[in-house]
Amino acid sequence: MKWDHIEGKWHQLKAVRITVSLLALVALVGLSACRSTQPVGTQWDDNVITSKVKAKLIADPQVKAFDISVTTNEGIVTLTGRVKEQLQRTEAEKLARDTAGVKGVNNLIKVGELPPQ
Repeated sequence: MKWDHIEGKWHQLKAVRITVSLLALVALVGLSACRSTQPVGTQWDDNVITSKVKAKLIADPQVKAFDISVTTNEGIVTLTGRVKEQLQRTEAEKLARDTAGVKGVNNLIKVGELPPQ
């Protein structure tokens, strides 16, 4: 009889730990969403757009995707970084513009080799 009581308490404790963990996760997500003035839906859309643009850049053999950073704010994609050729810069912008949900593109990618330091 005592074993059943201990086992029951163990399951209760386990359920409480899971519940507390889930509540902490929800609070963490909620607090991270508060860092922006954008509605959560807009932040989500921006993250999806950024991911889609990055995937397109990686899949394109002409573009050196790892030299390009992508951010999105309210549907406006900003591309930064440095590439060797104008063609790569142009292609990166085209790929971003042709991505669903993109309202505009700020292409700040620089062309040319880095100056010697």
